[in-house]
Amino acid sequence: MNTVPEIGGGEPEKVVGGLRLLTLPNALSLARVAALPPVLYLLRRADPQSDRWALAILLLAGTTDLLDGWLARRRGAVSASGKVVDPLADKVLIGGLVIYLALARDFPMWLLLAIVARDVALMAGAWLFFRRDRLVFAADWTGKWTTFFLGLLILAHILEWRGAHLPLTVLATAALAATYVSYGSRAWKYRRELIHPTAAHGS
Repeated sequence: MNTVPEIGGGEPEKVVGGLRLLTLPNALSLARVAALPPVLYLLRRADPQSDRWALAILLLAGTTDLLDGWLARRRGAVSASGKVVDPLADKVLIGGLVIYLALARDFPMWLLLAIVARDVALMAGAWLFFRRDRLVFAADWTGKWTTFFLGLLILAHILEWRGAHLPLTVLATAALAATYVSYGSRAWKYRRELIHPTAAHGS
């Protein structure tokens, strides 16, 4: 969840056949989703010991974000399915945590709404591109930095590091705004190329 990202792009990949979901990197990604229920249970207990256990599980989940990419590259298993499962796992884990923190603690509700709106739009757009054109988009650097800063902001709220709330909120909001621009422009660009390929390349 809180992996330090590298700047990079995310060109779409044409899927031939089906998505290969049963891979070890994908299993590690899905482990982050499995971590959400016990973390929420521990956070709801609202005592320091439970919060520490919740943090331990989250840090363990964060290591899967490092391992799945490393294993995929080492085993030559980088695939279109990984471009779907990995960011989806991050969205489920982060989304579940920010919903809880906004309702039970003092995570900004407006930031929660901005995150949910972006993720709904991303998932709807990804589904449309895959359903019609069999295209899968990898996360770009804006998405990776957003995940990173949101992860830090979540940790700051769990640990009640109030002095870090404002700067991390600013950084997470700036990265989130960049994803709106980046993913929106990418979707518009590739939609134009699919509809008018000659005009898109000539512009």
